[in-house]
Amino acid sequence: MRYRTAAILSVVLIVVTGGMFAIESVLKTTFIPPLHSDLPLSGFDRNLIAVALFCGLYKWLLALFTLAAVPVLLTIAVFTSDSKAGDAARPTPPPTGPPPALWNPKAAAYWSLLFSPAFGAFVHARNADAMGRVDEAKANRRWFYVLIAYLGFTFMTIFIPAFPGGLLDLAFIGLLFGWYLSLGKKQVMYVKATWRERYERKPWKKPLLVASGCLIGTIIVSAAVGRLVLGLQ
Repeated sequence: MRYRTAAILSVVLIVVTGGMFAIESVLKTTFIPPLHSDLPLSGFDRNLIAVALFCGLYKWLLALFTLAAVPVLLTIAVFTSDSKAGDAARPTPPPTGPPPALWNPKAAAYWSLLFSPAFGAFVHARNADAMGRVDEAKANRRWFYVLIAYLGFTFMTIFIPAFPGGLLDLAFIGLLFGWYLSLGKKQVMYVKATWRERYERKPWKKPLLVASGCLIGTIIVSAAVGRLVLGLQ
C-alpha cells in the first residue's frame, strides 16, 4: 500500500464519520419537527427521523473504527509501500549546469508542522519547477489543492459543535505523513544526493510572512465565527 493511498483512505473515513455527526445534528435541529407535536408526521419526516436515528446509533462505532483504522493504515503503508524514495533521489543522468535556487526542502517539511502540509507541498512544487522535475511539481500541486480543501472542511466544522476534534487532529497527522513519505522525503533525498549544500538558498522571509498571515487570519476568523455560532445557539 502506498502512503498516498493510506492517506486518502484515512481522509475518506474521517469525512464519512464527520458527515454522520453533521447529518444527525442538522436533521435534529433544523428539519425534524418536534416529536411531541400533535401534528401527524409525514412519510418524509419519518424518513428523516430514521436517518437521524441511524447516524446516532452508528456514528460512535464508526468513530472508534476510524480512530483504530487510521494508525493501522499508516503502519501498513510504512512496511509495505513500494515507493522507492532512495532510487528517485539519485538522478540518472546527473543534471548539468549550475545548481538552481531552492528553498531548503527539509526546512519546508519542518515548517509544515506549524503551517500544515499545504505549505510544504507548495514550496516543494516550486522547488520541483526550478529543478525541471515536472511530474513531481504536478504531484505536489495536487497534494496542495487536496490539503487546502481539507483545511476548508476543518473550518466548516465550527458550525458542527458535536464534531469530534480528535478526528481532525488524526487527519492532520495522516496527511502530514502521507505527503512527506510519498513526496516530501523524495525531494529531500534528491537534493541531498545531487547538490548537497552547493545549491543557492532562497530566503524564507516572503513565504513565512505569507504563511504566518494566513495562519493568524484563520485563527481570528475562526474565533469570531465560533463566538457567533455560540451566540446563535
